[in-house]
Amino acid sequence: MKKAFCVLSIIVLVMLIILSVFSLKTVQVGEVGVKTRLLPLTGKTGISKKTLKTGLYFIIPFAEKLDTFNTRVQKLDFVAPENLKRKKNDHNIYVQTSDGTFVYVDATLIFRIDPDNAYKTLSTLGHAYVDKKVKPEFISVLKAKLGELKAEDFFHPSIREGKVKEALEELNTRLKANGIKAVNILIRDYFYSNDYENAIKEKKIADQMKLLNRVKTDVAKKYAEMKKTESFGDALAKVEIERGNAEAKKIIADGENYLKIKQAEAKKLIETAKAKGDALIEKAFTGQGGKNIVGLQMADVLKGLDRIIIQSGGKNGVNPLDVNSLLKLSGVKK
Repeated sequence: MKKAFCVLSIIVLVMLIILSVFSLKTVQVGEVGVKTRLLPLTGKTGISKKTLKTGLYFIIPFAEKLDTFNTRVQKLDFVAPENLKRKKNDHNIYVQTSDGTFVYVDATLIFRIDPDNAYKTLSTLGHAYVDKKVKPEFISVLKAKLGELKAEDFFHPSIREGKVKEALEELNTRLKANGIKAVNILIRDYFYSNDYENAIKEKKIADQMKLLNRVKTDVAKKYAEMKKTESFGDALAKVEIERGNAEAKKIIADGENYLKIKQAEAKKLIETAKAKGDALIEKAFTGQGGKNIVGLQMADVLKGLDRIIIQSGGKNGVNPLDVNSLLKLSGVKK
Protein backbone atom coordinates (compact mmCIF):
# COMPACT_ATOMS: atom_id res chain seq x y z
CA MET A 1 0.00 0.00 0.00
CA LYS A 2 2.75 2.34 0.91
CA LYS A 3 4.61 1.43 -2.28
CA ALA A 4 1.52 2.12 -4.38
CA PHE A 5 1.10 5.51 -2.72
CA CYS A 6 4.69 6.45 -3.57
CA VAL A 7 4.23 5.46 -7.17
CA LEU A 8 1.04 7.48 -7.36
CA SER A 9 2.74 10.49 -5.80
CA ILE A 10 5.56 10.27 -8.30
CA ILE A 11 3.09 10.08 -11.19
CA VAL A 12 1.16 13.09 -9.88
CA LEU A 13 4.39 15.04 -9.40
CA VAL A 14 5.55 14.26 -12.93
CA MET A 15 2.19 15.26 -14.31
CA LEU A 16 2.30 18.50 -12.34
CA ILE A 17 5.80 19.22 -13.66
CA ILE A 18 4.71 18.49 -17.22
CA LEU A 19 1.59 20.57 -16.70
CA SER A 20 3.65 23.46 -15.31
CA VAL A 21 6.02 23.31 -18.28
CA PHE A 22 3.15 23.46 -20.72
CA SER A 23 1.49 26.18 -18.66
CA LEU A 24 4.40 28.63 -18.99
CA LYS A 25 3.91 30.83 -22.05
CA THR A 26 6.36 33.41 -23.41
CA VAL A 27 5.56 36.74 -25.06
CA GLN A 28 8.50 37.57 -27.33
CA VAL A 29 10.03 40.99 -28.02
CA GLY A 30 7.89 42.85 -30.56
CA GLU A 31 4.76 40.98 -29.50
CA VAL A 32 1.86 41.42 -27.10
CA GLY A 33 -0.22 38.71 -25.53
CA VAL A 34 -3.98 38.54 -25.11
CA LYS A 35 -5.39 36.08 -22.54
CA THR A 36 -8.75 34.38 -22.89
CA ARG A 37 -10.47 32.71 -19.89
CA LEU A 38 -12.20 29.52 -20.99
CA LEU A 39 -13.41 28.51 -17.52
CA PRO A 40 -14.38 30.80 -14.63
CA LEU A 41 -11.56 29.60 -12.41
CA THR A 42 -9.70 32.91 -12.21
CA GLY A 43 -12.41 35.34 -13.22
CA LYS A 44 -15.07 36.09 -15.80
CA THR A 45 -14.79 34.10 -18.99
CA GLY A 46 -13.89 35.84 -22.23
CA ILE A 47 -11.07 37.89 -23.75
CA SER A 48 -9.14 40.09 -21.35
CA LYS A 49 -8.69 43.74 -22.38
CA LYS A 50 -5.34 43.89 -20.62
CA THR A 51 -2.49 43.15 -23.02
CA LEU A 52 0.56 41.27 -21.79
CA LYS A 53 3.97 42.76 -22.62
CA THR A 54 7.20 40.86 -23.26
CA GLY A 55 7.79 38.20 -20.58
CA LEU A 56 6.94 34.73 -19.19
CA TYR A 57 3.35 34.01 -18.04
CA PHE A 58 1.55 31.10 -16.33
CA ILE A 59 -1.52 30.03 -18.24
CA ILE A 60 -3.81 27.45 -16.65
CA PRO A 61 -4.24 24.58 -19.08
CA PHE A 62 -7.76 24.02 -20.37
CA ALA A 63 -8.94 27.04 -18.33
CA GLU A 64 -7.01 29.81 -20.06
CA LYS A 65 -5.53 30.50 -23.49
CA LEU A 66 -2.84 32.98 -24.64
CA ASP A 67 -2.74 34.50 -28.12
CA THR A 68 0.24 36.57 -29.25
CA PHE A 69 0.26 39.25 -31.96
CA ASN A 70 3.12 40.86 -33.84
CA THR A 71 3.11 44.58 -33.06
CA ARG A 72 6.01 45.45 -35.36
CA VAL A 73 5.37 47.39 -38.57
CA GLN A 74 4.07 45.09 -41.31
CA LYS A 75 4.00 45.55 -45.07
CA LEU A 76 1.47 44.56 -47.68
CA ASP A 77 2.58 44.88 -51.33
CA PHE A 78 0.48 44.98 -54.49
CA VAL A 79 2.08 44.72 -57.91
CA ALA A 80 0.59 45.69 -61.28
CA PRO A 81 0.20 42.84 -63.81
CA GLU A 82 3.25 42.14 -65.95
CA ASN A 83 3.10 43.83 -69.35
CA LEU A 84 -0.48 44.82 -68.42
CA LYS A 85 -1.69 41.51 -69.91
CA ARG A 86 -2.27 39.51 -66.74
CA LYS A 87 -5.85 39.35 -65.61
CA LYS A 88 -6.99 41.24 -62.55
CA ASN A 89 -6.23 39.30 -59.38
CA ASP A 90 -5.57 39.70 -55.68
CA HIS A 91 -1.98 40.79 -56.27
CA ASN A 92 -2.70 43.98 -58.17
CA ILE A 93 -4.87 47.04 -57.80
CA TYR A 94 -6.65 48.33 -60.87
CA VAL A 95 -8.37 51.67 -60.67
CA GLN A 96 -11.08 52.93 -62.96
CA THR A 97 -10.70 56.71 -63.11
CA SER A 98 -13.56 59.18 -63.29
CA ASP A 99 -13.09 59.48 -67.07
CA GLY A 100 -13.33 55.70 -67.57
CA THR A 101 -9.67 54.79 -67.93
CA PHE A 102 -8.09 51.81 -66.15
CA VAL A 103 -4.86 52.50 -64.30
CA TYR A 104 -2.86 49.68 -62.73
CA VAL A 105 -1.12 50.63 -59.51
CA ASP A 106 1.93 49.31 -57.65
CA ALA A 107 1.08 50.11 -54.03
CA THR A 108 2.34 49.30 -50.55
CA LEU A 109 0.45 49.49 -47.28
CA ILE A 110 2.43 49.86 -44.05
CA PHE A 111 0.40 48.98 -40.95
CA ARG A 112 0.65 47.59 -37.44
CA ILE A 113 -1.48 46.24 -34.62
CA ASP A 114 -2.06 48.74 -31.83
CA PRO A 115 -0.41 47.15 -28.74
CA ASP A 116 -3.04 48.55 -26.38
CA ASN A 117 -5.95 47.32 -28.52
CA ALA A 118 -4.77 43.89 -29.62
CA TYR A 119 -7.77 42.38 -27.81
CA LYS A 120 -9.98 44.08 -30.44
CA THR A 121 -8.06 42.33 -33.19
CA LEU A 122 -8.53 38.97 -31.50
CA SER A 123 -12.19 39.50 -30.70
CA THR A 124 -13.20 40.78 -34.17
CA LEU A 125 -10.84 39.10 -36.63
CA GLY A 126 -8.56 36.63 -34.89
CA HIS A 127 -5.22 35.85 -36.50
CA ALA A 128 -6.56 36.11 -40.06
CA TYR A 129 -6.84 39.89 -39.78
CA VAL A 130 -4.82 40.55 -42.95
CA ASP A 131 -7.00 38.53 -45.33
CA LYS A 132 -10.26 39.24 -43.51
CA LYS A 133 -9.93 42.98 -43.05
CA VAL A 134 -6.69 44.78 -43.88
CA LYS A 135 -6.27 43.63 -47.47
CA PRO A 136 -9.86 44.01 -48.73
CA GLU A 137 -10.39 47.34 -46.97
CA PHE A 138 -7.12 48.71 -48.36
CA ILE A 139 -8.00 47.71 -51.93
CA SER A 140 -11.53 49.09 -51.59
CA VAL A 141 -10.47 52.45 -50.13
CA LEU A 142 -7.55 53.01 -52.52
CA LYS A 143 -9.63 52.17 -55.61
CA ALA A 144 -12.41 54.49 -54.43
CA LYS A 145 -10.15 57.45 -53.71
CA LEU A 146 -7.90 57.12 -56.74
CA GLY A 147 -11.02 56.50 -58.85
CA GLU A 148 -12.05 60.09 -58.14
CA LEU A 149 -9.10 61.27 -60.24
CA LYS A 150 -8.94 61.71 -63.99
CA ALA A 151 -6.38 59.60 -65.81
CA GLU A 152 -4.07 62.53 -66.41
CA ASP A 153 -4.22 63.54 -62.71
CA PHE A 154 -1.81 60.70 -61.97
CA PHE A 155 0.87 62.82 -63.64
CA HIS A 156 0.46 65.50 -60.95
CA PRO A 157 2.09 64.35 -57.68
CA SER A 158 0.30 66.90 -55.50
CA ILE A 159 -3.15 65.83 -56.76
CA ARG A 160 -2.33 62.11 -56.60
CA GLU A 161 -0.79 62.27 -53.11
CA GLY A 162 -3.77 64.31 -51.91
CA LYS A 163 -6.04 61.36 -52.70
CA VAL A 164 -3.58 58.92 -51.11
CA LYS A 165 -3.73 60.96 -47.91
CA GLU A 166 -7.53 60.82 -47.98
CA ALA A 167 -7.33 57.05 -48.50
CA LEU A 168 -5.06 56.68 -45.44
CA GLU A 169 -7.49 58.62 -43.25
CA GLU A 170 -10.47 56.60 -44.49
CA LEU A 171 -8.65 53.29 -43.99
CA ASN A 172 -7.78 54.14 -40.38
CA THR A 173 -11.42 54.97 -39.75
CA ARG A 174 -12.39 51.51 -40.99
CA LEU A 175 -9.64 49.64 -39.09
CA LYS A 176 -9.89 51.45 -35.74
CA ALA A 177 -12.51 49.09 -34.32
CA ASN A 178 -10.21 46.15 -35.08
CA GLY A 179 -7.21 47.53 -33.18
CA ILE A 180 -5.19 48.04 -36.39
CA LYS A 181 -3.52 51.26 -37.51
CA ALA A 182 -2.50 52.10 -41.10
CA VAL A 183 0.84 53.94 -40.92
CA ASN A 184 1.36 54.91 -44.54
CA ILE A 185 0.32 54.23 -48.14
CA LEU A 186 2.94 54.33 -50.87
CA ILE A 187 2.21 54.51 -54.60
CA ARG A 188 5.41 53.08 -56.08
CA ASP A 189 4.33 53.22 -59.71
CA TYR A 190 1.30 53.26 -62.00
CA PHE A 191 0.64 52.06 -65.54
CA TYR A 192 -1.86 52.82 -68.28
CA SER A 193 -2.85 50.49 -71.08
CA ASN A 194 -0.56 50.78 -74.09
CA ASP A 195 -3.21 52.49 -76.23
CA TYR A 196 -3.99 55.04 -73.56
CA GLU A 197 -0.28 55.55 -72.84
CA ASN A 198 0.27 56.42 -76.50
CA ALA A 199 -2.79 58.67 -76.51
CA ILE A 200 -1.52 60.42 -73.40
CA LYS A 201 1.89 60.92 -74.97
CA GLU A 202 0.35 62.31 -78.16
CA LYS A 203 -1.92 64.58 -76.17
CA LYS A 204 0.97 65.77 -74.01
CA ILE A 205 3.05 66.41 -77.13
CA ALA A 206 0.15 68.32 -78.67
CA ASP A 207 -0.32 70.30 -75.46
CA GLN A 208 3.38 71.04 -75.32
CA MET A 209 3.39 72.17 -78.95
CA LYS A 210 0.35 74.33 -78.29
CA LEU A 211 2.06 75.78 -75.24
CA LEU A 212 5.27 76.30 -77.23
CA ASN A 213 3.36 78.12 -80.01
CA ARG A 214 1.58 80.22 -77.41
CA VAL A 215 4.89 81.11 -75.83
CA LYS A 216 6.35 81.96 -79.24
CA THR A 217 3.34 84.18 -79.97
CA ASP A 218 3.69 85.88 -76.61
CA VAL A 219 7.41 86.37 -77.19
CA ALA A 220 6.78 87.85 -80.64
CA LYS A 221 4.12 90.14 -79.21
CA LYS A 222 6.39 91.20 -76.38
CA TYR A 223 9.21 91.76 -78.88
CA ALA A 224 6.96 93.90 -81.08
CA GLU A 225 5.85 95.89 -78.03
CA MET A 226 9.48 96.27 -77.03
CA LYS A 227 10.44 97.52 -80.51
CA LYS A 228 7.47 99.88 -80.50
CA THR A 229 8.48 101.19 -77.11
CA GLU A 230 12.06 101.41 -78.28
CA SER A 231 11.03 103.36 -81.42
CA PHE A 232 8.82 105.65 -79.38
CA GLY A 233 11.69 106.16 -76.98
CA ASP A 234 14.08 106.94 -79.81
CA ALA A 235 11.60 109.41 -81.34
CA LEU A 236 11.01 110.98 -77.96
CA ALA A 237 14.74 111.17 -77.40
CA LYS A 238 15.24 112.84 -80.79
CA VAL A 239 12.50 115.36 -80.01
CA GLU A 240 14.09 116.11 -76.68
CA ILE A 241 17.53 116.38 -78.29
CA GLU A 242 16.20 118.77 -80.96
CA ARG A 243 14.41 120.75 -78.30
CA GLY A 244 17.59 120.87 -76.26
CA ASN A 245 19.62 121.94 -79.29
CA ALA A 246 17.07 124.66 -80.11
CA GLU A 247 17.12 125.89 -76.55
CA ALA A 248 20.91 125.81 -76.57
CA LYS A 249 21.03 127.76 -79.82
CA LYS A 250 18.53 130.25 -78.44
CA ILE A 251 20.59 130.61 -75.26
CA ILE A 252 23.75 131.10 -77.35
CA ALA A 253 21.99 133.62 -79.61
CA ASP A 254 20.57 135.45 -76.62
CA GLY A 255 24.07 135.49 -75.14
CA GLU A 256 25.59 136.84 -78.30
CA ASN A 257 22.87 139.50 -78.57
CA TYR A 258 23.37 140.38 -74.94
CA LEU A 259 27.14 140.62 -75.56
CA LYS A 260 26.61 142.82 -78.58
CA ILE A 261 24.25 145.05 -76.62
CA LYS A 262 26.73 145.38 -73.79
CA GLN A 263 29.58 145.96 -76.23
CA ALA A 264 27.54 148.70 -77.95
CA GLU A 265 26.68 150.23 -74.61
CA ALA A 266 30.33 150.12 -73.59
CA LYS A 267 31.40 151.60 -76.93
CA LYS A 268 28.80 154.31 -76.57
CA LEU A 269 29.99 155.05 -73.05
CA ILE A 270 33.59 155.18 -74.29
CA GLU A 271 32.71 157.43 -77.18
CA THR A 272 30.61 159.68 -74.91
CA ALA A 273 33.44 159.85 -72.42
CA LYS A 274 35.94 160.52 -75.19
CA ALA A 275 33.72 163.24 -76.64
CA LYS A 276 33.37 164.81 -73.23
CA GLY A 277 37.13 164.58 -72.82
CA ASP A 278 37.78 166.14 -76.20
CA ALA A 279 35.32 168.91 -75.39
CA LEU A 280 37.04 169.56 -72.11
CA ILE A 281 40.47 169.55 -73.81
CA GLU A 282 39.20 171.83 -76.53
CA LYS A 283 37.69 174.13 -73.97
CA ALA A 284 40.91 174.09 -72.03
CA PHE A 285 43.00 174.91 -75.07
CA THR A 286 40.67 177.62 -76.36
CA GLY A 287 40.67 179.44 -73.04
CA GLN A 288 43.35 181.49 -71.41
CA GLY A 289 44.93 178.42 -69.95
CA GLY A 290 45.42 177.00 -73.43
CA LYS A 291 47.06 180.15 -74.65
CA ASN A 292 49.33 180.11 -71.69
CA ILE A 293 50.32 176.54 -72.50
CA VAL A 294 51.06 177.56 -76.08
CA GLY A 295 53.09 180.50 -74.85
CA LEU A 296 55.02 178.26 -72.54
CA GLN A 297 55.64 175.90 -75.38
CA MET A 298 56.85 178.81 -77.55
CA ALA A 299 59.05 179.96 -74.75
CA ASP A 300 60.43 176.49 -74.54
CA VAL A 301 61.11 176.59 -78.29
CA LEU A 302 62.77 180.00 -78.07
CA LYS A 303 64.88 178.78 -75.26
CA GLY A 304 67.40 177.29 -77.62
CA LEU A 305 67.93 180.45 -79.74
CA ASP A 306 70.83 182.76 -79.12
CA ARG A 307 69.31 185.66 -81.00
CA ILE A 308 65.87 186.61 -82.30
CA ILE A 309 65.11 189.58 -84.47
CA ILE A 310 61.85 191.32 -83.76
CA GLN A 311 60.33 194.55 -84.98
CA SER A 312 60.46 197.09 -82.28
CA GLY A 313 58.78 200.06 -83.94
CA GLY A 314 55.64 200.76 -85.88
CA LYS A 315 52.27 199.11 -85.66
CA ASN A 316 53.61 195.58 -85.27
CA GLY A 317 56.59 196.53 -83.14
CA VAL A 318 57.32 194.46 -80.02
CA ASN A 319 58.87 195.59 -76.86
CA PRO A 320 61.09 192.75 -75.74
CA LEU A 321 60.79 193.86 -72.17
CA ASP A 322 57.01 193.67 -72.32
CA VAL A 323 55.69 190.13 -71.70
CA ASN A 324 52.30 190.91 -73.15
CA SER A 325 53.95 192.08 -76.35
CA LEU A 326 55.85 188.85 -76.55
CA LEU A 327 52.67 186.86 -76.00
CA LYS A 328 50.98 188.77 -78.77
CA LEU A 329 53.96 188.09 -80.99
CA SER A 330 53.63 184.34 -80.29
CA GLY A 331 49.86 184.47 -80.89
CA VAL A 332 48.96 183.53 -77.38
CA LYS A 333 47.43 186.83 -76.53
CA LYS A 334 45.67 189.25 -78.79
